[in-house]
Amino acid sequence: MTSAAGARALPPAWVGMLFFVAAETMLFGGLLFAFVVFRLWSPVWPPLGEPRLPLGVTAANTAVLLVSAVTMSRARRHARAGAGPRARRLLGLTAALGWTFVTVQGGEWMRLAQWGLTAASGPYGGLVFALIGAHGVHVLGAVVWLLVDAVRGPEPAPPRLAAGAVYWYFVCALWLAIFAAVYF
Repeated sequence: MTSAAGARALPPAWVGMLFFVAAETMLFGGLLFAFVVFRLWSPVWPPLGEPRLPLGVTAANTAVLLVSAVTMSRARRHARAGAGPRARRLLGLTAALGWTFVTVQGGEWMRLAQWGLTAASGPYGGLVFALIGAHGVHVLGAVVWLLVDAVRGPEPAPPRLAAGAVYWYFVCALWLAIFAAVYF
């Protein structure tokens, strides 16, 4: 795709995804900012009476999400090389890793609720659940995108796959920021 001046223009899927990621960055930036401000103003962290977040399971789950970024990168490389079936399998693997991440996070959410940390237990619980829950919903949406792209047609369309990859990398990088802010 080229513009009137002959310069190469970004595909519409890319432009749309960039605007979407910019909006999501503002949403999560605001949530993270609120969490950090609350943390800095609290004399004790985490607040007294609140359970410690499960670092071990969440760290392992973070590794699962990072591996999914590698499988996404490989899927893009195979799609660009014309190896559609291999790219589709890697997209499926990326989606499976994303689903694993969401499932484990959901289990951790339920465990936190059993320990008394809920969205209604105060600002700490509300912000933890808002950040982790909103991120989980976004990962789930990305998993659906990946699955649709994996089963649609004989080969994933490179521009659509590239846009999906931008979003996948975004949710992976976003999780690193959430993990660092919330769990440490």
